[in-house]
Order: sequence, then C-alpha cells, then structure tokens
Amino acid sequence: MVKILKFAVVAAAAILLGYLIFSRSVGSFGKLNDTSGRKTLALDLPALKGGQWSLSEQRGKIVLVNFWATWCPPCRAETPGLVSIAKQYAGQGVEVVGISMDDAPLRAVPPFVTQFGIPYPILLPSASSPFSTSIENLPTSLLIDRNGRVARTYYGMVDERILAHDIEQLLSERS
Repeated sequence: MVKILKFAVVAAAAILLGYLIFSRSVGSFGKLNDTSGRKTLALDLPALKGGQWSLSEQRGKIVLVNFWATWCPPCRAETPGLVSIAKQYAGQGVEVVGISMDDAPLRAVPPFVTQFGIPYPILLPSASSPFSTSIENLPTSLLIDRNGRVARTYYGMVDERILAHDIEQLLSERS
C-alpha cells in the first residue's frame, strides 16, 4: 500500500511539473482570438544575406520570430521543424524569421544555414541591441499576428504541430 501511495504522489508531481513546463512553453497574452491583450513589437535588423528586415514591412502577414543560436542543442533540434513550417506555409501569408544570438554570427551562422537548408531570413542583432540582453532563454519564439502584435510567446523548444495549430488559428482570424 505504501508503494502505491508513493507511486501516486510521484506520478501526480510529474503530471503537475509537466503541466507547468508545457503551459510556460506555450504561454501567451491571452487566447489567440482575443486581440485585446496583444502587444506590438518593433523589429528592424540587418539580415545575414544583406539589407534590413523590418517587421513593419510584414504587416498583413503572420510572422514567426525565432531567437536561437548555433551552439544551443534545443535550437538545433527545433530547426528542422521551423524549416518545415516555413515551407508548409510559404505563399499563405506566413513568414518565418530567425534571429541569431551567436557571438560571432558571420562565422557560425552560414554553415548552420547550409547544413539545415534554412529558407527563411536570418537576422543579426548587434551586441548593443535590446534583444542581446532581453532574451534570457533559447530558443524563444514569438508568433506575430497580421497587425504586428504578439499573439503567442514560446519559451524553449516548441513542437512543429503546436506551431502549425497556432498558425492555423491566426490564419482563420479576420484581419
């Protein structure tokens, strides 16, 4: 009886811990269809392949912004799913963009992009960028709605199916 009770306590604790981790990893500013609590984001950064990339120029599109680094194991594990999402939603008004948090991105990022076949833009914030100090966990991703507002924030590696579900919800919303 004592073994069963210990097992039940451990199982309940594991379920609670799993729930807390999962709810934090897909935390949001409210329901996806509730735009009242969404915050806007200004983002204008140089791109790896040259030029500037601006979130304001993406207005009308759904944008998935992924903060990552080449040295980050969860980032590396998440990348194939992001590539898949970018390809799956190409031409449907969805843009994926990566923001490298590497210390030497011009050296580290190009081989990574080639290795993983990344089709989306990679942005390079400067060391003085607010992103350099405000992003505490990698990977971190933001799902931005058509009006440039943050619809969902993901801390840690996020499953491709969750991203697809949330993108589908945003695609079904009226502008």
